[in-house]
Amino acid sequence: MSPVDPSLIDTAQEFKKGGWIVAVLGALGAIARLIITEEKFFWIIWVRKALAGAIVGTLVYFAINSAPVDALYKGIIYSSAGALAPDIFEWVKRKFTKQSK
Repeated sequence: MSPVDPSLIDTAQEFKKGGWIVAVLGALGAIARLIITEEKFFWIIWVRKALAGAIVGTLVYFAINSAPVDALYKGIIYSSAGALAPDIFEWVKRKFTKQSK
């Protein structure tokens, strides 16, 4: 078993201190996108899409946290990734269901 990378431990500690906000930014990005659409959704769809945004926002946090990018741009990237997350998940879902048929 290989030892855990110390930079990963540091990133996890930073996430506990304040990085969790990116999950909120991702979810808010997804919700904002739902608000501006003309489609009618049940509340469970809103929850699913907000969770997808939160998950992708968190994944993007771990991907670009240590990158030398201004915090404002990182925030824009997190919320944009969250806004696009539901569509990405739907696309992947369609690809896998199409392959399995």
